[in-house]
Amino acid sequence: MSDELDNVDNVEDVTEQEEVSPEIPSELDTLKARADKMGIDYHHKIGVEKLKAKIEKALEPEQEAEEPEVVLNVSKKVTKVEAISPEQERRLKRANRKREANKLVRIRASCMNPAKREWEGEIISVGSSKLGTFKKYVPFDNEEGWHVPQIILWAMQERRCSVFKTTRGARGNKVRKAYQVREFNVEIMDPLTPKEMAALATEQRARNSSPQDER
Repeated sequence: MSDELDNVDNVEDVTEQEEVSPEIPSELDTLKARADKMGIDYHHKIGVEKLKAKIEKALEPEQEAEEPEVVLNVSKKVTKVEAISPEQERRLKRANRKREANKLVRIRASCMNPAKREWEGEIISVGSSKLGTFKKYVPFDNEEGWHVPQIILWAMQERRCSVFKTTRGARGNKVRKAYQVREFNVEIMDPLTPKEMAALATEQRARNSSPQDER
């Protein structure tokens, strides 16, 4: 009899221990707890996979917010790589100025200097220690126009010459007075199209090889 009672006591002890033992949360319960902390709404009968998808979707904006910082860091690195020294910058500016000075411009020029009335053209020479020397023959009153470097055009636009006019002085006597005027009247023309350049080259070759020119 005592043995039976002992067995009953043991059974009661085991039952009490099973009742107070903590229950291990399931995966769904863990996901629900995480969703509650993140403020995610869900149906009480939601499944594991759908709840996982909701949590992953809620995390996406946080991942995207971190991306601009990475791009910013990359742009900073590129800026450092592209930095040049002061000497390289000076060389680059000098090369750009020389390229601009050597750019061809199509012009039609007339000489306004009375002393050069009989001239058909003139060799214009200009330069500097940094850009070098540019020299170009420029015909006057050429209807087809003529290509000259940009620096030659600048020089022609700045050139002045003296012209003299006879005026009456304070006592009525004739007086020769000098005036400064532009030496060249320069018209900037539209550049030739490739077709026009080809036709002009053909015409010049034919003119150079004609019997009249050979005589």
